[in-house]
Amino acid sequence: MNRKRNGFTLVELLAVIALLAIIATLAVTSAINVSVKLKDDMYCEKLEFISSAAKQYGTDMIDSLTEAGIQVTVADLVTSGKLRYDQNTPGSYILDPRDNSSMDHITMQIYLKNKRAYVHLNVDESFCAS
Repeated sequence: MNRKRNGFTLVELLAVIALLAIIATLAVTSAINVSVKLKDDMYCEKLEFISSAAKQYGTDMIDSLTEAGIQVTVADLVTSGKLRYDQNTPGSYILDPRDNSSMDHITMQIYLKNKRAYVHLNVDESFCAS
């Protein structure tokens, strides 16, 4: 007897659903990894802005700098006008893009060497180098 098939079998439907689930899992994992990488890149970029603002702050105070240097916080840079604060952040000037915590407490050492101002941030920048 010859029967006419009008639909898909249960095995075929389950195979398609399984493949779609695998593809969806890979897509979501990839999107999460991209999001984390972007947040890390934004954090490194903020550290560069902070370092640049600190160098400008140190250059403006070059006459009072010594080799021992001075210690400055991010909040000091914002209040001095060398660094712009993030908008809509009550109680904080600069936010860490990775977890939205405050970066105001980050300290840096601004010191004088060969008549130039140098900055050392007191944070782990090792993953920003790559």
